[in-house]
Amino acid sequence: MADYKERTGMQGANSPQESQQIAAGPVAGISGQSTFTPADFRKLLIKRKWIILGAVLLGVGLAVYYITSTIPQFEAVARLHIDLGRSTNIGIEDLIEQKLGGGEDVATQLQTQIQIMQSQSVLMAVADTLDLYHKKPFSDLFKVTPYNGHLTPVQLDRMTRMIGGATRILILPNTEIVEIHFQNQDPRLAKDVANAIVDAYLDRDLRSRYEGTTRVSNWLQQQLSSVKKQVEDAERNLTDFQRKNNMLALDDQGGNLIVDSLRTVNQQLAEAQADRIVKEARYKMALTRNPDLLVSVASGTVLSGLRAQQSALLVQAAQLKAKFGSGYPKVKELDSQLASVQHDIDSEINNLTKRFAEEYNASVKTQDLLQARLDSVKQEAYKANESAAQFDILKHSAEAASELYDGLQLKLKEAGVTAGLNSNNVDVIDQAQIPPFPILPKKRSALMYGLLGGLFAGIVIAFFVESLDDTVRTSDDAENISQLPTLAVIPHFAVANRKSSGSAALDKAEQQRLLKVSPDLVSYVEPQSIGAEGFRTFRSSILLSAVDHDPQLLLVTSSFAAEGKSTCAANLAISFAQRSARVLLVDTDLRRGTTHMKFRLSNRAGLSTLLSRESGNEVYEHPLPEYPNLAVLSRGPIAPNPGEILASRAMEDLLTQWRKDYDHIILDSSPILAVADTLSLAPHADATIILVRAGVTRKRALVKVREQLRRANARILGTVINDVDLRMENYYTYSKRYDYGYKSNYGAGYGVTDEDK
Repeated sequence: MADYKERTGMQGANSPQESQQIAAGPVAGISGQSTFTPADFRKLLIKRKWIILGAVLLGVGLAVYYITSTIPQFEAVARLHIDLGRSTNIGIEDLIEQKLGGGEDVATQLQTQIQIMQSQSVLMAVADTLDLYHKKPFSDLFKVTPYNGHLTPVQLDRMTRMIGGATRILILPNTEIVEIHFQNQDPRLAKDVANAIVDAYLDRDLRSRYEGTTRVSNWLQQQLSSVKKQVEDAERNLTDFQRKNNMLALDDQGGNLIVDSLRTVNQQLAEAQADRIVKEARYKMALTRNPDLLVSVASGTVLSGLRAQQSALLVQAAQLKAKFGSGYPKVKELDSQLASVQHDIDSEINNLTKRFAEEYNASVKTQDLLQARLDSVKQEAYKANESAAQFDILKHSAEAASELYDGLQLKLKEAGVTAGLNSNNVDVIDQAQIPPFPILPKKRSALMYGLLGGLFAGIVIAFFVESLDDTVRTSDDAENISQLPTLAVIPHFAVANRKSSGSAALDKAEQQRLLKVSPDLVSYVEPQSIGAEGFRTFRSSILLSAVDHDPQLLLVTSSFAAEGKSTCAANLAISFAQRSARVLLVDTDLRRGTTHMKFRLSNRAGLSTLLSRESGNEVYEHPLPEYPNLAVLSRGPIAPNPGEILASRAMEDLLTQWRKDYDHIILDSSPILAVADTLSLAPHADATIILVRAGVTRKRALVKVREQLRRANARILGTVINDVDLRMENYYTYSKRYDYGYKSNYGAGYGVTDEDK
């Protein structure tokens, strides 16, 4: 509250110099918030709701028009599997790829095939097959020039574009499956064209492969003669070289016998060395005379049996010794048998050692003989190797030329037989079927896009219109523009027709009371309404602006006419009168004042006649019996010189007299920018209030009014925003709840029926 008093007091005490300094602030005093908040967006939607609603309806209407005017389109789909890795199985695939230039990756090859499907040759083959020249919509191309079996270049281009425009070819992601989509207003024709594109593509693919095979065959035929001559020359050179170098040591397969002999001897020597090593090992084991080791290398000999017999006797002897002692006769007998067996084992070991020594010596001799043979063969091989390298080169050249000739001749024969049997790498997965439903127009999508597009366009237009709108809409706008405090916000209120709607709920006396004044005097007609509460807020703001000394002479003005100035002044006067204060409402708009209409008074006498001394105190009227403390002075007949009369000495005397007779004098003045009459009264007022009508008052007009009043040394108290849509104010939610609850609790007796509650 203290802050509010300080602001209002400062505004009322501004000197002319201070006023000019303030006016020299932002451009023409117009400033605004730089941050666009969600609350501002809500205000914009409320303010421009009809523009947005119109744009939405237009968008939906366009969508409906599109739906109703669009010819239904059906789409048929055929699916192919293009296996680019499958062999064509014609015998010369590699040659064709080398000759015709292949080798792209799979994605590139698939894109190539799609371009082929959309090529002019394929599309025109479809047109010829199905006779599309006489079917809709393609027949429309020939309305001017009928089709006679031949197409002009322009007709050919348009026909190709029309068929291609209705065709979509897609590759399913991560597959080699291709879909051919075709749209047409005839579902059967859509199916036929999709299948015809597949057939035309397959025919072209097969024909291109056949032509490629034929071209390669012709090329092979040209190369065979030169290859044949190369084979003959290579074989002749090989034969001459053999004869010249006496290289006759060849086997039946053409191999070198010396090399084969060297290989054989070397292998035999390796085997002999291995045999010698094994026998040497057995011989060394025999020298150890360990029967267990000898049994492991000579398991099938007598030694193994003797060892088993010895083991059995040892077990029996050990058992008897343990039971009867070593002197037992049976034990002695067993010892004798063990000695005999041991003698036999020693004899067998001697025999095995002798046999292993003989075998070892024999293997050594064999190894020496083979080593000598290997050395001899090596010498022969060294001699043969001097010319073997050149011989191998000539032999390889002859063999390669012969193989190439035989291979080319075989492939040429295969190409001649299988050129017409060339298999392709395309499988038809699904042929196109007659589509059951049209894909266009998409009604839901069209309506949704129309709705969203209209909404978006409406918001954009609303922002554009808002940028062009320079009217004041809210109290925030008024404060930011004028740099003056807002004393009150008067909400928009509807003026009810009391003669029709209210007469059933009110008694006759109440009807007569309410008919004495204009319906827009809500402070009297509906004192508990939210509109009347706004005027009471207006009154409280004036009283709180200076607690020690209440402003006595109040001047209410505006920029132009029809901004609600007279209505606000009259309601403010009634609000002051409700406090039992002596109130005088004076209509100082001597040109077009309407205060007498608000209170249903005669205008034969008033301020103009009082100033010209044609009337006396009888011009002061008390129109409301409930408030005898409220006096009203109408403007009277139109004066010929309103400006001079208001600036006269007589007017000053009246103002001085009114200050003595009344607690509050409210001057309903003329608009500042329309005429200059009010500027002569402004310096005498204790507080000047600028009335702003939401959505009508221009921003620059408000600034201009403020500057003119400051130059006239007026004490500007603040602004009042009239006819405000409370939804545009930040406290709209509170105001709405307060309005409903307030009227329901206190509305009885003021024209509010039970149904309204």
